[in-house]
Amino acid sequence: MSYSLIELGSDDLPNLLNFAEQVYQDKTLEKYPEFRFSTDVDDAGKRKKFFGAFVLPEHFANYNIRQAFALVDENGNYLAAAGVTRFEHWPSWAVSWLLSPAAGAKFIPLFRTIIQELCKRHEAIGFNEFFVTYPSSREAAYSKIMLPFREKYYTFVECSVAAKQRSPYSFIFSLMGQTLHPHEMNLRRYILRRANTEPASSGGTATRLYEQQ
Repeated sequence: MSYSLIELGSDDLPNLLNFAEQVYQDKTLEKYPEFRFSTDVDDAGKRKKFFGAFVLPEHFANYNIRQAFALVDENGNYLAAAGVTRFEHWPSWAVSWLLSPAAGAKFIPLFRTIIQELCKRHEAIGFNEFFVTYPSSREAAYSKIMLPFREKYYTFVECSVAAKQRSPYSFIFSLMGQTLHPHEMNLRRYILRRANTEPASSGGTATRLYEQQ
């Protein structure tokens, strides 16, 4: 199956919300973060404001500080979606949220494609550092998923945030999508290796991303 990553705009919000609803219906809600983005009581209102902040119209100031993307198939159907947060004071970005009905082995190529395309876009504009969050219990699984990126980026766990707790640091809370998570989360940092600092591969057969082009 062929698929591509597209940037979403304000006109795409209904489709994004429909996709989110599909994902939430198929999953155990306890696995998803608790939205604290608005004071709305109903889930629909919270989700509209939360995801709407990632698809602001272009006439809004700094509208692209937050941005949403969708991985679509050849027919334009959503396979996965992701929200990115960028930071004005430092050339870095973060994956704030990810929606995907796929699980297990089916999830791996989708996630790798999303990260690869996002890295390519951000490296082109000089954003050479990014953050990804995931449950601490999934550290081993995410390490394998991200193996190709470990060849191109320095990486380490910046910190862990306890279940249903907010980090005391506003920057980290923003990196975590400004939400409370139902399980302990790891915040992993990736820093692009410069050409003169790339080490020889220390075992394994990982292929650098630029060699896959």
